[in-house]
Amino acid sequence: MQELIGHTWAAGLLQSTILAEKISHAYLISGPAGVGKHRLAISFALALSCENPPTTVGLRYCGECRPCRLISAGKHPDVTTIGLEWQNRQDGVKEGNAGQNLKIDSIRAISPEVNRPPKEIPWRIFIVRDAETMQPAAANAFLKTLEEPPSRIVLILLADSDRPMLATIVSRCQVVNLRPVPVVEIETALKELGAAEKSAKVLAALAAGRPGWALSTMRDTTRQNLNDRDEALMHLEELLPADRVKRMSFVEELTTKWQGGGSKRGSVLITLNIWLGWWRDLALVRQDLAQFVTNVDKLDDLKQQATRLTPLQIKEMLQGLTRTQAELESNVAPRLALGDLFLNKMPKLAV
Repeated sequence: MQELIGHTWAAGLLQSTILAEKISHAYLISGPAGVGKHRLAISFALALSCENPPTTVGLRYCGECRPCRLISAGKHPDVTTIGLEWQNRQDGVKEGNAGQNLKIDSIRAISPEVNRPPKEIPWRIFIVRDAETMQPAAANAFLKTLEEPPSRIVLILLADSDRPMLATIVSRCQVVNLRPVPVVEIETALKELGAAEKSAKVLAALAAGRPGWALSTMRDTTRQNLNDRDEALMHLEELLPADRVKRMSFVEELTTKWQGGGSKRGSVLITLNIWLGWWRDLALVRQDLAQFVTNVDKLDDLKQQATRLTPLQIKEMLQGLTRTQAELESNVAPRLALGDLFLNKMPKLAV
């Protein structure tokens, strides 16, 4: 069973609520995709349910009793996980056409289960992934459960960001905002799991504090995450010297993907996140802080490109990327948000 990587403070905080018998009926664990939200939620569920908890630091569970084994396998009757992936399976939707929001029908479908008392363990535990994607009607329906929670229930909401969520939902949860995990902790964990030293170093740096991303990349024989990065950087290299026509063509391409929802929308966010990391690295290189870059395997490329850009150009692009991400999350028209980034914030380099 994979242990939690990092977040010792969060694990200690949650364990303290168990020891003090002050368990909240609702928690909101937020942080970027791959940071470890789901792993922390599962570890918390294990600690709430374990029959023989050891005396250890952090969340305490043995991993061997019946509840631990069933929860780890995703098969315990008192622990339910829902989210976009679960919703798509219920709807019989293929991944390419996956929905982008948790719908009210999904919230209504689980209501009978939410009100059912636990059968085998002390708590009925619900883990709600992609909580920030709830449609307004779904959020309002879920709010009723938070306002009048059944006894012996623990709701654990997972969200990449709490900004799109109803303030009334956030206020009724104990909020745990996960911070990036230090590179050295991720690198050590990867090597303990069998990664070669060089690979562990590169993946830990590229993870930008997200151990889940590093683990999935290490285990993925298709190298999808690394291929996504290479493709995003290839597009960036092509766009920097491009004219307005070519840049607007790329805006239209990304806008179409965004409007397609599901994994297509996710691919736009992946591209923007990769670019954000790249431009942060450029800023570090310009300040002679290359030892802190994340794209450690492309340091020569970073140094070469940094010499062609001014600090002001790098700063404006970083601000533009951050603003574009926020605008997309706030449902600003994607063509406007992306157009401003490509036409007004992205510098133009000579061929």
